[in-house]
Amino acid sequence: MALQLITKNAEVKLLQMLAPMRGQAQGWQAVHFHLSDLLDEYKSEYQVKIAINLLHDVLKGHEGSIFVMTDSSILLLCNRLEQTILDKLIFQLRYLYMDDPLAYNESGQENPAFCTLYDLRHDWHDFYDLASNYMALATRKKPIGLGNPEYLQPQLPAQPPQMFLAEHLELHTPMIERAERQLLSKVRRPEERLEEKPDPKDKGELSVAKLVNIERNLRVVDLQSVIRRQPVCAVLSDMQVRHVFDELYIHIAQLRQVMKSEVNFFSNRWLFKHITHILDERMIDLIRTNSHRYLNSPISLNLNVETLLSSRFAEFDASIPAAAKVSIVIEVPAVDMFADMAAFMTARKEVQKLGYRVCLDGLTTDSFLNINREKLGLDLVKVQWNADAYNNAQSLQNTDLISAVLATGTNRVILCRCDNKSAIEYGQAMGISLFQGRYLDSVLNPTSKVEN
Repeated sequence: MALQLITKNAEVKLLQMLAPMRGQAQGWQAVHFHLSDLLDEYKSEYQVKIAINLLHDVLKGHEGSIFVMTDSSILLLCNRLEQTILDKLIFQLRYLYMDDPLAYNESGQENPAFCTLYDLRHDWHDFYDLASNYMALATRKKPIGLGNPEYLQPQLPAQPPQMFLAEHLELHTPMIERAERQLLSKVRRPEERLEEKPDPKDKGELSVAKLVNIERNLRVVDLQSVIRRQPVCAVLSDMQVRHVFDELYIHIAQLRQVMKSEVNFFSNRWLFKHITHILDERMIDLIRTNSHRYLNSPISLNLNVETLLSSRFAEFDASIPAAAKVSIVIEVPAVDMFADMAAFMTARKEVQKLGYRVCLDGLTTDSFLNINREKLGLDLVKVQWNADAYNNAQSLQNTDLISAVLATGTNRVILCRCDNKSAIEYGQAMGISLFQGRYLDSVLNPTSKVEN
């Protein structure tokens, strides 16, 4: 029997399935995800759909049933499921709700109240009693009704945020200013590293005519062929990999090939910044018109502060169901924060108010030491893997990094550009649990011919 999803009369069908198992439930397990205890903002229909998609992805090819109950909780029945798969599905669902205290407590530790496991060989009576209680509840409440249109009504566009003097400007200490200079010279988007060397095809200086041509082509080129996904993963102590979400980005080197451009987009920092503003608009327009393709699982998006404060983003936000926003992480370049702290703080507050999570992207290990995640109001921070620091784990820098990770939250720091296992081992030694990079790409999809 293949995996099946049951949303209508789930309580009745669960009891019907359980009854014949009495005394014959060898190999069967059940998981009760207590999603009814989530905060209201995480209990909408769209959020349930995302959770179901995650369970489907993990349980492909396994025998079992997913029951969506009246109170929006999910009960899972599965037969002979390996412990590693069971751990994976619980972990991924927990991370979907990472900002809810039901998933993680204030110290970042897993909350055991998130779910209950049953071995039906021993716990059949307890689970049957739970199913009976749900049956009684269903007779008193209206079912959740997947497809109820009230959940899918778009929100009204948010008013453009007003500029203000941020109270965090005192963070511009001399040390932070040095970090800013480092970022301006070193930070690259994930795909930019592919073109850091001078390009022999570059045909001299950028002319006005070339710039006009580039901008015109950027606004009409088919982006779907150059959009990539790179997973962000949790890696456990035994090196087991847990997929958390995908960073959705435009592969700049491939875009240039598609456009047949003679200009190296990375030859001028301000040219690249201008290009990313155009691509931000193209990306959010593409997602807005193809939400079924891009929003069926948790993602992150690289967006500039200017984009977040624009009317184009307000239009994008108005088209996204409120419950889907919690599964979208907005990655903002650290350069934008250092360039205009007031604008950054405005954008951060507004997008979080709308329901999105915010990640500060592009930090070096040095600049990370001077960032206070809680004071800045960030959900996540992304730090670049520094291979030079690997050889001496007991160095003062690494000791300080361990303290900074603990202060930030071990499940709030993403170590990116992890191209080898050494990067993972280093990150784990520093207390980091989230990783991104080509090494993880190869672990999750070893036969892939596509390189991020």
